[in-house]
Amino acid sequence: MTYFPLMLNLRDRPVLLIAGGPETGTKLQALLEAQAQVTVLAEEDHWNLADLAKEGRIRWLPRGYREGDLEGFFLVVSHPRDKGIHPQVKAEAERRRVFLVAVDDPENATAILPAVVRRGELVVALSTSGAAPALAVRLKERFLRLLGPEYGELVAYLRHLRPRIAEIPCFEERKRLWYRLVDLALEELDLDPEAGLTRAKEKVEEVLAEVQPWTR
Repeated sequence: MTYFPLMLNLRDRPVLLIAGGPETGTKLQALLEAQAQVTVLAEEDHWNLADLAKEGRIRWLPRGYREGDLEGFFLVVSHPRDKGIHPQVKAEAERRRVFLVAVDDPENATAILPAVVRRGELVVALSTSGAAPALAVRLKERFLRLLGPEYGELVAYLRHLRPRIAEIPCFEERKRLWYRLVDLALEELDLDPEAGLTRAKEKVEEVLAEVQPWTR
């Protein structure tokens, strides 16, 4: 199966989590970190749901899925104890044109959750298209070793440069400069992950000082 990779902005979007499976806590935490408006369907509270509801961080309905529960939601993540409900959930999701993440059940899903590496604003998503989730997890572990915290710091620094470089009127000039700066920074990080970012910033500023007055 071929998937179209996409990253969603879920901030303040209504998301339904049908809970109960062993990874419920992980899925809930990811949705909260994305600042979604989360409604949780769960007959039992094994994930601090009552406290989260009192704090206003989620809406908790202490029951299982019922027909009609998907109305008004932007996204549904379904990880119940019994995956037997997924065909019914999928049928409703199709009628309502809502994307459904059916955890560990790709045949009934219209979207899947990748393994994710986060370093600040740097996000790397890994997926085996539902074929081998364990492999995606192991690859994530490798990327975590490869991409240290310094890469998140690099992204933050490059974001800081955007207004200066945006002043360059010519797109091709901006493009060439961006790749020059990024290649320079990556070269320094490859040479020394710990001290490379400091040296990269120094060299980037030297390049910017050389180009034209609009970068100052």
